[in-house]
Amino acid sequence: MNGSEQSLLSHLDAPIVVGDPDGNAVYINPAFEDRFGESPLGVPLAELFEGGAREAVLRAVVSACSQDQTARFRLREGEVGFSGVASPITAAGEQVGVVILLKEEVEGTERLLAIQREMQGPMEEVWTALETLFEETGGRRNPHHRALVEDAQRAFTRVRKWTGEMHALIAGAPTESAQAFDPAPALREIARRSQRVSDAQQTSLELLVPVTLPDLQGDEGRFVEVILRMVEARLEKSPAPERFTISARTVGRGDDRALLVGLSEHCSTPFSEPFSDEPVMMEALASLGAEFQANVQPAMGRVSLLRFQG
Repeated sequence: MNGSEQSLLSHLDAPIVVGDPDGNAVYINPAFEDRFGESPLGVPLAELFEGGAREAVLRAVVSACSQDQTARFRLREGEVGFSGVASPITAAGEQVGVVILLKEEVEGTERLLAIQREMQGPMEEVWTALETLFEETGGRRNPHHRALVEDAQRAFTRVRKWTGEMHALIAGAPTESAQAFDPAPALREIARRSQRVSDAQQTSLELLVPVTLPDLQGDEGRFVEVILRMVEARLEKSPAPERFTISARTVGRGDDRALLVGLSEHCSTPFSEPFSDEPVMMEALASLGAEFQANVQPAMGRVSLLRFQG
């Protein structure tokens, strides 16, 4: 790092430390020294911090130096929390170091983490109650009630997973990576959970899905919840469709393979325009990486087509 770059960093109010390709400190700006104290150069970056912060910094430095990836993390120094960003420094296409920028967290982050921790006790109480209800509705005594409890347990499992991800995001820890799942059972679950709404609307619900489908990468729970909300929105629309079909098939091969999920509404009275989803649903579909088309076909009724890259 040349003198002009050092001079520029010295005027920034945010703590900054620069490391060499081996992850050792080669520059510390005055703002860093003010908040963390003077530290000798040449020591590993992680050793500039105390306690649990060292592991977070070490993990971020490894990502930046070894994997050439920007990494975010969180640490505390005394009573102050910091969010950090470790970014690789490149020159002439080569990785020559890492720069760590720290920023004091906005007030309220600690309270969010505390709320997330406080949620754990009540959530476990709800889970225990669901387990008890599941046992008491076993066998053939109350099949409808048992199905309701099973739905609640599945939903609760997703809530538990999402609160864990929320904690990881707030704390700056790595979140779980996307996992592969078979969308066929997920679509069958959507059809089963939609059955009560279709029965109430006197709509005939049909499922046209193979026994298995090629795996998708992503969050299976979110896949189910988003499509379920789309199905129920169509079933609850007035007038309700007389027949509703959920279908799925794969198209293409290799890298071009995709899953097509169709939501088809049939009614004796022709539809005049495609179903209009709320903007929040379009955002949810985008988060799943889905492409969306909606149209009206005289022979098929109103159709919404979701395309997921395989």
